[in-house]
Amino acid sequence: MTRFVLVLHSHLPYVRAHGMWPFGEETLYEAVAEVYLPLTRMLQRLEVDGIPAPLTLGITPILTEQLVDPKVKEGCRAYIQDRLERARGDVERFSGTSLAVSARYQLGYWQAALAQYEALHGDLVSFFAQAQERGQIEIISSAATHAYLPLLGSDTAVWAQIKTGLEAYRRHYRREPSGFWLPEMAYRPRKEGRAGLDELLMKAGLRYTFVDAHLVEGGGTLPPYAGIGPTPGESSEALYHVLELNSGLRLLARNRETTLQVWSNDLGYPGAGDYREFHRKDATSGLHHWKITERSVELGAKEPYDPEAAAALAHQHARHFVGLLSRLAAQHPDGVICAAYDAELFGHWWHEGPIWLEAVYRELHRSGNIAAQTARNATRGPATRTALPEGSWGLGGMHQIWQNPATQDYWTQVYQAEARMKEAVKNTRRESSASRRILRQMVRELLLLEASDWPFLIETGQAPEYARQRYTDHAARFTELEAMLHSEAVDLARLAELEFLDNPFPEADPTLYL
Repeated sequence: MTRFVLVLHSHLPYVRAHGMWPFGEETLYEAVAEVYLPLTRMLQRLEVDGIPAPLTLGITPILTEQLVDPKVKEGCRAYIQDRLERARGDVERFSGTSLAVSARYQLGYWQAALAQYEALHGDLVSFFAQAQERGQIEIISSAATHAYLPLLGSDTAVWAQIKTGLEAYRRHYRREPSGFWLPEMAYRPRKEGRAGLDELLMKAGLRYTFVDAHLVEGGGTLPPYAGIGPTPGESSEALYHVLELNSGLRLLARNRETTLQVWSNDLGYPGAGDYREFHRKDATSGLHHWKITERSVELGAKEPYDPEAAAALAHQHARHFVGLLSRLAAQHPDGVICAAYDAELFGHWWHEGPIWLEAVYRELHRSGNIAAQTARNATRGPATRTALPEGSWGLGGMHQIWQNPATQDYWTQVYQAEARMKEAVKNTRRESSASRRILRQMVRELLLLEASDWPFLIETGQAPEYARQRYTDHAARFTELEAMLHSEAVDLARLAELEFLDNPFPEADPTLYL
């Protein structure tokens, strides 16, 4: 029987205590309310109904660290309460108008969000850990701060990202992970005297990861999110196999047909007219009350949102998706279909995405001809030996989103800090409590500096000034701590201030850089 693996990759950069809007803590609160809370409700409903939902969920270590942080929990609760009050105001303002239905829907949505958040005591990480313990889902690990691993300056830096992420995983999820999400699906084989990423993952005890289809087919410059792509049956048969590299690391390739059906600008479900328009917000409340209508329609001409029609369409699209899986299964019996997406699509960018996800699992349960499995289960058994070129799932299939003239200064700062971190650890002879604290905080600042989000936000133009400020600030704090390490009298109050500001990874281990 064909196996189906649905993977959601959840990641947000470290935004705690680093601004609110247009990019900052509010982006995290949005994701909690619109993506992660709906996901918990979906899993609860499916569990009650006895419907398997073997979701493979990637939650990056830096996201996990923020979700458990008391300051973030407090801010998220306040955010949901604020949206609830805005929704109440919209119900009153729009009473008797064409937006009344949407306003009432928004009120119910935010009431449910607050009730769910309170029921979980704001502890989403414990919920997901328990869902894994009872066998409903699988949680995979990733690099500590979602660093772009192929471009880090040394294997030591890569190793520190991997090991710090694994230690955080063990602390929060109380078990050893077997799966790992390569940030941006970016892979580098052994070359120029450096280990392949697969070799480092195997050394760390990991057993499988995910790659984009074009790497399995030899690389190239295929833009993964383009509105055009291969027709059914055109993909290589290897994409439907469990693959294995010489190191022993196993791979699942992201299926191209299922990717296009969701991500494509032209073919993807989220662009349908009845779904809620993301870009138009009410000028007073900031809430969304309009539907896409048509993609070519100006924002001011969008029609009122109809929640019932949108939900019905999500169920229709779920049936269509399972039909696509069935056709692929007929072409590739006993194969594996791996559908991997950014989790934030489902609920944030595509408001009806959680409805679609739940409907897909219910349709699969009814169909009975495709076995939904976690990635851990799907990668057991026979595998096909392969080799991979270098590349990623980014536009063009390589590294240019993250490494280009606009991000040159970023990488200069990263490489300098990585080299100085190794020197600081090697040359620090003073075994004092203060020096150990300083070195640990230098590790945190370096890990945060290495996050792939900063060059991504610069190149895509989403928040370039915010990204530049963030990486220069982390580099400056790293330098400040480096000077503090050699100071005759350490400013403990300043050290404590930096430890509070950038506080993830209490297990940060400077000896990883020896």
